[in-house]
Amino acid sequence: MKIIHTADIHLDSPLSQVGDSAVRRHELLRAVADMAQYADNNGVAAIIIAGDLFDGEYVSAQTLQSVADIVNASKAQWFVLKGNHGSAEPYLKLKKLASRINFFGKDWTYFNFDGVTICGRELGGNDREQYASLSLPSNCFNIVVLHGDVEDDCYGLIDLKSLAQSGVNYAALGHRHAFAGYKVGNMQACYSGVLESRGFDEPSKSGFVLIDTADKQIKFVEQYIRRIERIKVDVTNVSSDIALENKIADAVNEVSKRNYLDVVFVGELQSGLHLEIAANNVLQNRFFALRTTNQTVIPYNIPELTAEVSLRGEFVKLALQLEDEALRTDVLKYGLKVLGGDV
Repeated sequence: MKIIHTADIHLDSPLSQVGDSAVRRHELLRAVADMAQYADNNGVAAIIIAGDLFDGEYVSAQTLQSVADIVNASKAQWFVLKGNHGSAEPYLKLKKLASRINFFGKDWTYFNFDGVTICGRELGGNDREQYASLSLPSNCFNIVVLHGDVEDDCYGLIDLKSLAQSGVNYAALGHRHAFAGYKVGNMQACYSGVLESRGFDEPSKSGFVLIDTADKQIKFVEQYIRRIERIKVDVTNVSSDIALENKIADAVNEVSKRNYLDVVFVGELQSGLHLEIAANNVLQNRFFALRTTNQTVIPYNIPELTAEVSLRGEFVKLALQLEDEALRTDVLKYGLKVLGGDV
C-alpha cells in the first residue's frame, strides 16, 4: 500500500513576508490539490496530515469548502491530526463537509485496513505515560501519527525509543518545518517538512513523504509552486556602484521571478559604495518575495585607526574592548560608517 505523509500546511496563514499574500494563500490550497492529484495518479490509498493543516483559530468558509472539495474528490482516505495551531472548531466543521476524512483524538485512535494500522493522538500533558498504553497488532504494518518534538517537551515530546519498542514500523511526525529522517531499531520516522514554503524561515525543500508498506520504502517527493532560493553575493574587489549593480544582476540572473529570493551580501565592501541603493535598483519588485541581508565588512586598517588622535580613533579603541566578536564587528562596521559619513 502507498501512503502519503504531510504536515504543517498552515492554510489561511497571514503570510506577512510576501507582497501578495492572497495569491500565496490560494497557492497553499493549490498545493494540497496537487498532492491529492499525485495520490490519485500513483495509486496512493491514504493521505496522513500530521498536524497543523490550518494556521489559526479562524479559517475562512472558502478554505474549509476548498479542502472538503479536494478530500471528497480524492480516491484516498484522509487521516488528520489537529496539532498545536488553532482550535478544534475548523476541524469539526471540516468533518461535516468531507466524507473521506478521519480524525485522531486525545487518546490513541486506531484505523485498520488492508494489513495497515494507522493510529495517533494529540500530544500535551504527561505524554511519556501515554506511550505505555499504545497497543499495536504484530501482523500489520503499523504507522503512528504524532505532532510534537523529538527533543523538546515544550509542546509535546515524541519518544522515538518507546515507539520503536511498541512495534511501530513508521512514525509520521509533524511540527518541525524541514524534512528529517530517523532510524530507531526497526522503526523509521520522518518529519515531512512543509508542503509549500510560506516564508524565508522555511528554506528547506518542500514536498511530502511517500511510504510503500509492501517493500517498506520511504522517499521524499519534492513539490513546489514557488521555492526559496538563497544566493550569496561576494562584493570583495568591487570598486564602483555600477560594478556593484552588475555583480548583483549576474548573481541572480538564473533565479525565476516566481520564486522567493533571499540574498546575502558577503565580503569586503569598499567605503563609499552604496550597497542598499544598488540592491534596490536591481532587485526591487522583480521577485515574488525578497529578503536581503548585509554581512559585508568595510576594510579599515584598524592599527592605523587606533593610532589616530581623533574621535574615530577613540571610538575604535572603545569598540575593540568588546568581548563578543560578532557584536564588536557590527559596532565597528556601523560606527565607522557613521563617523565616515557613509550613511
